[in-house]
Amino acid sequence: MNPDWTQCRFILLAALQMSAAGPVLAQRTQENAVTGASDAFGSAVGGERIGLYTTDDIRGFNPIEAGNARIEGLYFDQQERPSNRLIEGSTMRVGITAQGFPFPAPTGIVDYRLRLTRPQPGLTLEIERSAFGGFVASAEANLPLDHDRLVLSLTTGMRRNVQPQGGHNNTRAYGALLRWHPYARAEVTAAFGGFGQRDEDPVPSFFPAGDALPPETTRGVFLGQDWSRRTSYNQLNALIAKLPFGNWRVDAGVFRSIKVTGSTFSDLMRGVRPDGSVTNRTIVADADNADRSVSGEVRLSRTFRTGPIVHTLIASARGRAKDRDFGGQVALALGPSTINAPDLRVRPSYTLGPSDDDRVRQTTLGVGYDLNWLGRGALNLSVSRADYRKAIDFVAPASPDLRVSSTPILYNASGSVVLTRRLTVFGGYVKGLEESLIAPDIATNRNEAPPAIITEQAEAGVRIAVAPKVTLVAGVFTVKKPYFGLDPALRFGQLGTVENRGVELSLAGTLLPGLTVVAGTVLLDPRISGEAVTSGRIGARPLGSVRRRSVLNFDWKPAGQTRWSFDYAIESLSSRIGNLSNRLAAPARSTLALGARYRLKINGAAALLRVQMTNVFNEYGWLVSNSGGFTYSPGRTVQAQLALDL
Repeated sequence: MNPDWTQCRFILLAALQMSAAGPVLAQRTQENAVTGASDAFGSAVGGERIGLYTTDDIRGFNPIEAGNARIEGLYFDQQERPSNRLIEGSTMRVGITAQGFPFPAPTGIVDYRLRLTRPQPGLTLEIERSAFGGFVASAEANLPLDHDRLVLSLTTGMRRNVQPQGGHNNTRAYGALLRWHPYARAEVTAAFGGFGQRDEDPVPSFFPAGDALPPETTRGVFLGQDWSRRTSYNQLNALIAKLPFGNWRVDAGVFRSIKVTGSTFSDLMRGVRPDGSVTNRTIVADADNADRSVSGEVRLSRTFRTGPIVHTLIASARGRAKDRDFGGQVALALGPSTINAPDLRVRPSYTLGPSDDDRVRQTTLGVGYDLNWLGRGALNLSVSRADYRKAIDFVAPASPDLRVSSTPILYNASGSVVLTRRLTVFGGYVKGLEESLIAPDIATNRNEAPPAIITEQAEAGVRIAVAPKVTLVAGVFTVKKPYFGLDPALRFGQLGTVENRGVELSLAGTLLPGLTVVAGTVLLDPRISGEAVTSGRIGARPLGSVRRRSVLNFDWKPAGQTRWSFDYAIESLSSRIGNLSNRLAAPARSTLALGARYRLKINGAAALLRVQMTNVFNEYGWLVSNSGGFTYSPGRTVQAQLALDL
């Protein structure tokens, strides 16, 4: 499946013509992730992301893999990240930020926001010299069809990406969003968008031999094979309604998420020695796989008051139907190799096997109660019953088909108490049903997806107003779930139970007029328990886990002017577990980024020039995946962006 790029060009031409209808309020030129953040737990605005957590990592777990994505607060079964042509940004719902969020999840929630529409016609153009010499161009048109009652937004974009490890990929993205306001405070939104990637060069993963780190190779030199390029296409369709009726409210959304992979290759360099030699290099080839899901939620709520207390009763129905083609991969053994220089090989001939079929059907019915006593505290309770069914049909006769079903009862209890005007304490417990990780490419049973698992989380903390516009959040948490990982034979399966205990701190707000800070630290103690650990087959720490992560962001706009602002960002990580035995660790690393914004007018239109240098001191570090694969961190680079709101 491929997007119709002729249609994308038509959208852009239509946007250019219709944007001449009149002026528009500033849009992209006012975006700023630091000044827009209310805490340090993680948020994204446009292309900027800050905070302790990301869509791939909250408290040491992957919330997307766990099935904890939401769009506008509604349940969404994500198969691939939504196109940035549809998404305005995202917020990590964790700790006190999840208080009052309907039906929270133990691993945290990634809550996406759709792009805004505005009642004025206009066009936003962006061009960017991206990292390592890449190029980005995009256009977004805002087209009121019936004043502010019905507004159409059309977007398109292209990216020529240069990867920090060498190689390239090309991306084309598009989106259309139609927002209708049938009456006051009511909103119905239809969205359609996607992106396609072609000629994506795979980045090789280094798997060290023994307990020694790989040598530092020259960054930016592509070490992959020129015939192992990836092509894929992803699409998201969404229909969302937010309809208040007096004290009643209906929130509903249905989503169709598709990921189609035309061809894909994983480059695995196993047995990397300190001199850069590789014992065995394998290319895992795959093609013609598809992940398709239809999911959604209908939520009915009623709000009423008893004196100063606001009560909300909630009833919810969530569901998903997911179908996945996988399997049939071929492992192409290339033999000994090296990471010191490109080692190009002739493409071997191979034939892919037939695909296996993975189907999930799940419905969840729940009720909840929220109490909000202004200035005193809040209480959030919910209980749900899930009906989960998973079926895997294997083509190979030696692999028996899998049929799993469960109907667990899930619940949440959380609350907060305002002790003083500046001090609030909070705490909670949640039990959920989440997906486990999919077996990585290095596994002998690569791409297999285990059934869903029961997970638990308990937390407590305080929120303190340390200054009129500065808030400190401090909390402790523990998250517990079955542990799926690789054993020494590289078989992926359940090896015990993992518990992540941690402390997290967030400081955010305006320190002085024009000076905004977002700072945070998470201290994590992840531990695996079970027979695999006690017998010594694996260590007690999960592969790729890190014990500390810290971030510090400043945004400064000098007094007396409105054009210039400057930003400063530090990210620091402790060492990261690098092998199953826990005897290898990637060293700790810290990076500094400096940036500046200059706001100006071009022919009366608002414009923004944004320049940023990342990894200013060109620190060399290692990233480690949860399968033990090493890749080096990006070096120093400069990015420049020009945005224009017409």
